This record gives sequence, structure tokens and C-alpha cells, in this order.
Amino acid sequence: MIGTGQAVHNFRHFPAAARRSAEAASEERDQRLREITKKRDSRAAKLSAEASRRLRHLLGDDTWADLRDLMRRERMTVRDLLQPPEGLTARYDDLHRTRRRTAKAFLRSRDIRPDALVAIAGDYHEALADVFTADENISPGFHLSHHLDKWLSLSPFHDRALPWGVFEPDDSDDPHRWEVFRPPFFGFNFGFVPVRNDNFVVDRSHTLNPSVGDVGISISMKDDDAGDFDYASGDAFSAIAFAFVPPATGLVEVLIDAQCVEATHRLESTDEWGWSNSHTSQQNFLMLDVLHPSVAEPSYAAMSALDETTDDDESFHQEHLTRGTHYFAQLFSAGPVPADQSVIVCAGTRSFDKSGTNDVSIDSTSDFRWYISSVEVRISP
Repeated sequence: MIGTGQAVHNFRHFPAAARRSAEAASEERDQRLREITKKRDSRAAKLSAEASRRLRHLLGDDTWADLRDLMRRERMTVRDLLQPPEGLTARYDDLHRTRRRTAKAFLRSRDIRPDALVAIAGDYHEALADVFTADENISPGFHLSHHLDKWLSLSPFHDRALPWGVFEPDDSDDPHRWEVFRPPFFGFNFGFVPVRNDNFVVDRSHTLNPSVGDVGISISMKDDDAGDFDYASGDAFSAIAFAFVPPATGLVEVLIDAQCVEATHRLESTDEWGWSNSHTSQQNFLMLDVLHPSVAEPSYAAMSALDETTDDDESFHQEHLTRGTHYFAQLFSAGPVPADQSVIVCAGTRSFDKSGTNDVSIDSTSDFRWYISSVEVRISP
């Protein structure tokens, strides 16, 4: 099951020619994204069906039906035992362990080895990771103070703090001169594409305040009643936008200085039966998108990631980035733009979260928010 893949934007403050190019590019992107998303959903559904077929073949139709019936009964039993007033003093962990023992005893009674079930799930998760692989056009981002020498070498403007420093624009005839863009920004672009089967709920929340360069994404994926082989992904972005007139034909190069406001990975998993497992990943990027028909796709700088395979009750709360700290990305457009024609440039953040689960309840949330302090743009030499 897939959701809408169409981005929403506001480019009304920009030149008409730049808006027309951006609209044409956006239409092409939306169409390509719909095709990619449809293929992902179709491949994931086929993998889920194939894993289910292998499981039924291993167990046999009767044992498979008896096992699913047992699992349904045990879920209802645990739910009933948690109801008040008796449930007020019940220990969930004890009820959960009893449910696992009952399920494992059933497998032993049918001469079924749990590791055979685990092997099927392992093949499923490995294949699903290939389906939801991130884009190829990715480079690493940088912690600014740890890579200050690199930052200082990239632009003559870096001898001062661009978010508040005073600088003289480069008025030379150099076709590869840098131009600096700082808040307030007056355009924006954002979008969201979920993929999921029926048991998952996937949602997002955008933060977007262009006047102060404030961009953010929160993605949630929840599966409270996991089935045999469930899957989901959420792909979302929020970006500010501005117009740039290239002085020459070529690739657009940008330097994004972004201050981290929030960078949180959260994941909780509940292994319902003792042989279950799951694989969940969350990725956040700074991004560049030059909206012109000759630019094939956005470019990304990887900033933070969580990647966890769980086969137990586990909880993760991780912050890999430091709030309030500056980070930077050096990115290049995925195609050239023509000289002297205004183009719309978007800079912001993207999150791409994925999960595959086999009878493991999943509660996954990623929260990322950035202040885009400055964006330097030039035609790359």
C-alpha cells in the first residue's frame, strides 16, 4: 500500500521562468517517484508473500493454521489478564514470558525447530533491505568544528561566521564565484511518501519556517499487532527555496551550514513469541535539490542513522548529533544547469525510515530539525 508522492511547494516569489522550470522538473520527479514507490511496494509485497509461503510449506497447512490460532488466543489471553481490577497488579513481563513458553511448547510438540523459522525471517529481512535501499546520490556530511580545516578551505567567505558575520559579495566576473544566501528565505518545498502493508501505520510531521531557515521531519512507523511478515517505509523531506542565476553552464555546487536543533532516534520492539525478529533503520540527510529538468534527482549528505536488528524486547533512544552544533554539507547537483537562466534551489533535510518485522511489534519514531544558517552556491569549476 502506498500513499501520495506529490510534493507541495511555494515558489510564487521567484521569476516566472524559474517557476516554469521548477514545475516541469517537479512533475517529472513526482512521476518517477510514483513509479519507484510502486515498484518498492510490489516487490515488498511479493517478498512478504514468498516468506509466508515458505513458512506454510515448512509447517504444513494444518500446523500453520493451528499455530496462528494459538497466537491469536494467547494475544487475547494476555489482553484479558491486563484488564482491571486484576490487571492492575499483573506483571506484563511475566504474562509475556508465559505466552512465549506456550508457543515454544507448541513447536516442540510438532517437532519444529525455531531456528528454521528464524532462517526464513532472516532471508526476508535481507531481501527487504535491498528493496528499500536509499538513493545512490549520497555523500557524507561533516561536523563543522571537527572538520574546520576542510570548511575553511572550501570558500573565501569562511574566514568569518556567516550566520551573523558581515561580508562583501563577490562582484568579480569569475563564473565560479560563490554567492551566499541566508535567512530570511521566501520559498519552500516538502513531501512525504509512505509504503506499508495493512498492519503498519506510517505518518509524518513537517517543520517548516522559511523566514528563519527552520526545517524538520518527524516520521513514525507503528505495528502494534505484527503478522508473519510486515513491512513499512516513510520517506519525507522539508526544504527552504531560493532563486539562483548561474553565471555559467555547469553543475551547481552548494555548501550548507546547518545548526542541529533535534536529532533523535527512537525504537521499541516487542518479540511476541521468542523466535520472532525485525530489522528497522532510520536515516537523516541534509539535501540539495535544483529544480530544473536537466537535474535528475536531489543530492544528499548523510548525517545520522540507526540500524537495528531485534529478536527480543528492546528499546533504543539515541542522539548521535549534538544539539546547537553546526554541521555542513558539500553537495553537487545531479546534472548541469544552463547559464543566465534563473533556477530554484532547495536546501533542507530528508528522513528515510524502513522496517520489516516478523511477529515483532514495532514503535519507531525519528525526529530531526535543523536551522539552515547559510547556503553558498556557485557553478562548480
